[in-house]
Amino acid sequence: MIRLIMNDNTRHPSAIAAPRTCWWWDWEAAALGVLVLAVYFSRLTAVPICGEESRWAAAAREMIATGDWIVPRQQGALFAERPPLGSWAMALVGLARGQVDLVAIRLPSALATLGLVWLIYAYARTWTSRFAALAAAAAYATCGQVMLLGRLGESEAVFTLLTAGSLLVWHAGYLRARSMTLVWTAGYTLAALGTLTKGLQAPVYFVAACVVFLAVRRDWRWLFSAAHLVGMGAYCAIVGVWLVPFALGNRHALDDVWMGLIQDRFTVAGLPRHLLSYPVETMICLLPWSPLLFGLAYRSVRQSLWANRPQVGFLLVALAVTYPTVWLAAGARGRYYMPLYPLVAVLVALVIEHCTAEGVSRRDFAVWRRFLRGMAATAVAGGVLLVAISAGVFDLFADARQPTWFLLPWGMAAGATTWIMLWCTKNALAPWPQIGLLSAAAFAGLASGGAVINARIQGANDLHPAIAELKQQLPEAGELVSLGRVYHRFAYSYQRPIRQVPWPLEAEDLPEDVTYFCFDRRPGDTPQERAGNDDRLGAHTPGTLPFAWEKVAEIPCDPVKRATAHRSVIIGRVRRAVSVAEQPDATRPARR
Repeated sequence: MIRLIMNDNTRHPSAIAAPRTCWWWDWEAAALGVLVLAVYFSRLTAVPICGEESRWAAAAREMIATGDWIVPRQQGALFAERPPLGSWAMALVGLARGQVDLVAIRLPSALATLGLVWLIYAYARTWTSRFAALAAAAAYATCGQVMLLGRLGESEAVFTLLTAGSLLVWHAGYLRARSMTLVWTAGYTLAALGTLTKGLQAPVYFVAACVVFLAVRRDWRWLFSAAHLVGMGAYCAIVGVWLVPFALGNRHALDDVWMGLIQDRFTVAGLPRHLLSYPVETMICLLPWSPLLFGLAYRSVRQSLWANRPQVGFLLVALAVTYPTVWLAAGARGRYYMPLYPLVAVLVALVIEHCTAEGVSRRDFAVWRRFLRGMAATAVAGGVLLVAISAGVFDLFADARQPTWFLLPWGMAAGATTWIMLWCTKNALAPWPQIGLLSAAAFAGLASGGAVINARIQGANDLHPAIAELKQQLPEAGELVSLGRVYHRFAYSYQRPIRQVPWPLEAEDLPEDVTYFCFDRRPGDTPQERAGNDDRLGAHTPGTLPFAWEKVAEIPCDPVKRATAHRSVIIGRVRRAVSVAEQPDATRPARR
């Protein structure tokens, strides 16, 4: 790999010819836009709020209500789990819409996915063919995990745009021999915005990839330049715009913001198992395109890439220096490596480009043929399975049942893409490989945006009906107070502000104005001890309240329906003794 990267010195970046036309005039860019709009925007609000969406949405709603965009809060209390850019994006859309609804929560992620898909295409087009650029962008857009998170109000989609964008923009500028100051500033600016989204992963990935790449190439002029210092200054200035005013009033929370989640994930407990399972999890997250990476096992494929695409060295360095951060962290999850998926997608595209090139060997073309036939077989098997599930053959998968009105048009579309994929396996050039590529991407999008979304809707636990019924039981002007922080999904769905008070240890600790209250309940709670606030540390409190009360309602708040809820919210009413003077006339004792 080092020899590959060093060989790039034989071709100076300035020698790379510019595209004859701007990339946005390519039909491929338009096709990618249609693909993303169809997959990510068409059913944006179909699934009820889930995952961590309500956590960041609650912070966005409080930003609008309080006018304080510096200190993230939940239920009026400091929420120092990560920087606030994700909530800023939701709040800005919420201001435009008049409320932080599902559109405001998810639109930033969908727009980030669209922007990154076009960025991948523009980046790859600077040093690959238009077909390879199309393949890279389409592969990223239709990765399983990207399709799952790219339409949700999680932080991953925006964070991936900024983190991967810092690497792609920097490398494209480096290849084009643009101004050092401009290139370093652009890269560090995107890394700074990524820092404000999710923390230190963005600058660590950017600095490690660029510095190691330049060191291996021995390009000291770029590495130790004044322009590099200018880029660092831009990074510090952008992060400081938020960090300085936040730290002035909340210095005690800085460790939680920057290191809290990192400390939770870097643990040795279960590390041997994680070392074995995480690479498999990564490949699963990258389905359906990850099997094409096994084409690199062929020497002819590797030699073609190394000889004709020396720029791939940057991708390999970036992947090599960043993957240990998740591979060696036993608490890391598959989505944590999503910021590098665009680079993996470019590698996949180069394999596709080689295996569909004119004059390629039958063995190498077989890599592409097997992929298309595997996708076609999956489409057929999946269609048969859906029909069987919808007919009630498998009760175990009842949530995956599809409505009849959906099965027919979906089956016709899936059948058409399947036939096209099989047609494209005749040879490398007849018909165009672009058709096979887009058919595979279209089928992946159909499966995710159609059948998978329907299954998620049926299995989702929508809180709105239960909360609407609860509000009818509470007095018109009654304020609901939470004992400790209540589960964020309930707090968001309740819509009205829920004041937070500490869990009372004595009856006198409960404010006198509290009548209706709520608190979390989990399966492991006992009368002696219960899991405390909805926070990362999981503090514990006594499991019994020190005053008389009665239960008004219990609402299961899990994102999905379960026989036994993992998280429930109990709504109660304080039972206070009523004095004789306050009793109704009918219950007062008669005077003698």
